[in-house]
Amino acid sequence: MAAPAVLREVFNAHRAAWGDEDDGITFDDGPAPVGRLDVLVYRPTAGTPMTSFTTIGMAVEPMPVGPGPGGGRRAELQFARRGPLSREDERAVAGQLANLAVHPLVTGDAIDWGHMIGLNRDFPTLPGCAAVLVSGPLTMSGRDYIRTSDGAVRILNVVPITEAERSVGRTLPPIEFVQRLIAETDIFAPRDHPVPG
Repeated sequence: MAAPAVLREVFNAHRAAWGDEDDGITFDDGPAPVGRLDVLVYRPTAGTPMTSFTTIGMAVEPMPVGPGPGGGRRAELQFARRGPLSREDERAVAGQLANLAVHPLVTGDAIDWGHMIGLNRDFPTLPGCAAVLVSGPLTMSGRDYIRTSDGAVRILNVVPITEAERSVGRTLPPIEFVQRLIAETDIFAPRDHPVPG
């Protein structure tokens, strides 16, 4: 069965922005309407020292309309981790992203920029980060949405955070919290990694 047009358009937009993916991991039999979810993997290059991930499948339908913002919108997730990862770690990160992508369907609550979500364990490759912040663009060149024939598909950047960071995040407006995180820590690496300067 052919992928819905919105997902083909998201895929083509990722290819136009980032080029061909280095790998892809498919998760089948997700909760309806997300029967299939793909996580594309882009490995580091000389110009980009990140392993980047993006989902394709979450946007098959708008998120449920639940309490708080984000309901009724289509979205896809992105995540970046400084440096190369083993294939095993890539699969673990992809699995966590797949779980987050179906979170709105499982809970009935939409997610949007500024939301924090607790996890049952540490985010793969980032010890001590047992929650995530959902953010808008993290760099000046970051995309905030992808235009499709079914409307905008919002890009939700996944930022793993520690419990201490989550506590601070509860006291600040989301934009201020993201700016503080970026200024004080390398959000793309384990917390013991020095802040790039």
